Amino acid sequence: MTGTENFQVIPVAEVNATFVDIIKFDLQTDDPDLVERYNEQMQTDLFPDAVILVVTKEELNNITSLKNIIDDVNNVLNWMKRESYDTEIPVICVLNKIDEYFDNQLPSSDTDVKKIEEYTRKALELVNKYLIIPSTKCIPVSTTKNYDINQLRLNINAVSPLNAQIIDKNLDYISQYRQSIANKIIAAFSTASAAVSLLPIADIIIINFFQEWMYRMLACFSVDPNRTPDSFKAVNRIHQGVSIAIRTGSLFIADIFQLTLVGYSIGSGICVFAGAMATTSLGWSCYFYFID
Repeated sequence: MTGTENFQVIPVAEVNATFVDIIKFDLQTDDPDLVERYNEQMQTDLFPDAVILVVTKEELNNITSLKNIIDDVNNVLNWMKRESYDTEIPVICVLNKIDEYFDNQLPSSDTDVKKIEEYTRKALELVNKYLIIPSTKCIPVSTTKNYDINQLRLNINAVSPLNAQIIDKNLDYISQYRQSIANKIIAAFSTASAAVSLLPIADIIIINFFQEWMYRMLACFSVDPNRTPDSFKAVNRIHQGVSIAIRTGSLFIADIFQLTLVGYSIGSGICVFAGAMATTSLGWSCYFYFID
């Protein structure tokens, strides 16, 4: 919203994101309270994944207004760069209210699409004349018409690390797609664990390696940056201990039967089942740990 008087901090849990709308002002302002609030807020959000610069047709036609806006953004970018060891934060340019270019209607023809491409190209060129960190793309959107909001989401994801991806957990098809991929990963590693379970002693090392490889792959689905492969290690160690106990028990059963064919079959069957189930249970524990 134009003319924000306070910091707007909007956490959106269902898409794993927090948006911060900063106050528009010059850092050289004489208002000490404003500067203090600004610094406190920026300390809280020290390492944002991206900065979104929103401009409109009206602002692009008023160079003085546009430069004032971008001066504020540059102040923020310089502050972030100093605080994050010269790391440059990517800037996403958004041309808002694109419907204003089409008499408050959505673009509907191939000609309109070409016009949008020209509008966004010119907007990007003008904005980059003043930005200290040039934006690589300008996204046309209309919030009132719900136009190209998903395209903006994809561009935010393109510059964000995996653990900061915007994923709408309320959309069933996304949840199913993610779960389907996880299911295939878990099934593959469970089958591999069952196959190597017949190897004496060595199977323990190989299966542990498979399990660690698996949960590090599943960590890519994490919707909480605090839930990482390292934070999952404790759960993994418990599973490993139980698995080793079960496999040791199966060898004991085989020894009771004095390595007869029946004893060997029972012991081998328990090893194969234990290897597969240990990996499967670990996989789904890992999946739900990172997702829920």
